[in-house]
Amino acid sequence: MKRSGKIFVVEDSLLDVQVIKDALLQRGYRVVGVAHSVEEAMPMIMKRKPDLVLMDITLKGEKDGIWAANQVQNHLGIPVLFLSGLLNEDLMERVLATEPYGFLVKPFNEKELYINIELALYKAEMKQTLDRSEQRFQSMIQVLPDILFCYDQEGTHLEIFTSDDQLLVKDASWLKGKKVTETLPDPLGGQILSVVQKALTTDTLQTLEYELTIAKGPRIFEMRVMASGENEAVAIVRDVTERKKAEEEMIYLRFRDRLTGLYNRDFFEEELNRLDTERQYPLSVILGDIDGLKLVNDVLGHPQGDSVAVEIANILSESCRDEDIVCRTGGDEFTVLLSQTDEADVRKIMRRIKRRCEEEMKNGKLTSLSLGSGTKYNKDKPAVQMIKDADDNMYRNKQNNRDQRLKELLEMMKAHPDYNEIENLKHINRLDRYGNSLEE
Repeated sequence: MKRSGKIFVVEDSLLDVQVIKDALLQRGYRVVGVAHSVEEAMPMIMKRKPDLVLMDITLKGEKDGIWAANQVQNHLGIPVLFLSGLLNEDLMERVLATEPYGFLVKPFNEKELYINIELALYKAEMKQTLDRSEQRFQSMIQVLPDILFCYDQEGTHLEIFTSDDQLLVKDASWLKGKKVTETLPDPLGGQILSVVQKALTTDTLQTLEYELTIAKGPRIFEMRVMASGENEAVAIVRDVTERKKAEEEMIYLRFRDRLTGLYNRDFFEEELNRLDTERQYPLSVILGDIDGLKLVNDVLGHPQGDSVAVEIANILSESCRDEDIVCRTGGDEFTVLLSQTDEADVRKIMRRIKRRCEEEMKNGKLTSLSLGSGTKYNKDKPAVQMIKDADDNMYRNKQNNRDQRLKELLEMMKAHPDYNEIENLKHINRLDRYGNSLEE
């Protein structure tokens, strides 16, 4: 395909200039300027911005065509095609150093000139395309949060691209040429090498998640590796630390009670299903219900009621074993799931809980708690029946000691710093009437 283009000619031979101009015009090119020396040519080239410069090497003036070609290509980005009738070894080295787009030895004919111009313009187009592609690639690297590594089959860093050097263990220039087993601690270096080699041998996508301490501190990275040639692989590495934290937070919020930090009902139900197996029997459950929490909320306010719930949560967590699953399953309801625990061991744990609650009540805390338990020894007893047994036991205990506990709570609430006699007059009268009925 013939290319039209603007050509500038730098030639000190008037005869050669005329021959070249005629040949160019014959082929449909535009000659946008002619100069006979470097000093004359440079300002004209800068102003007219041709697509290609035909440059003689030996010219009038102090500067030769090789010097001019270097300026034109490196600073103006315009391709140069050399014309010369003399080329020794020294000149050849200088010419090659400029990376010209072609070289024509005088004398040449019109066809040779045409072919070389077309090749030079084609190479210039390809270079522009590659430059744009490289610029686009570099722009993508700058805006993407990823690191791009190129490895050979031995895990050598061939190339490293990143917009943030702080994501690397050391700067890219230090890493380049070194093997991953040399730059990363064991066993991580070996793990990455194994992933790279597997990607090369299987020609499939390989992934790896790993932790690494860098300038930003301990971080979590996700690596995706794919073969990019027979003996080379490309790895995209992303810092997923914040994403992992967000995922953990979502999981925490899904399975945790916001007020107490204990597990919630959803988690309890999932764990109950998981632990309801022969290997975990006897499986037990303890139900706890805070005594008088509604009264605490009404008389002292919900913040104080929340404080009581937190105190109970702490007591349960400290009184139970590490393997026990302590949950808040309702506003005033707590549940403890205990695997491989029989009724005797459950009673010991419940005594510890009651003892701690009583100790806190002596210190003025409203930590009165009614407890009940249930146990299943095999799969014949449904889990729902075990929970019902615990609920029934807890309810009986709550009723048996209800009057005494409420009387104690009434006196403690009246002595509490948050108690306001005027604001709680309605509750006071009701509580006093109830307290008097308990004494009769």
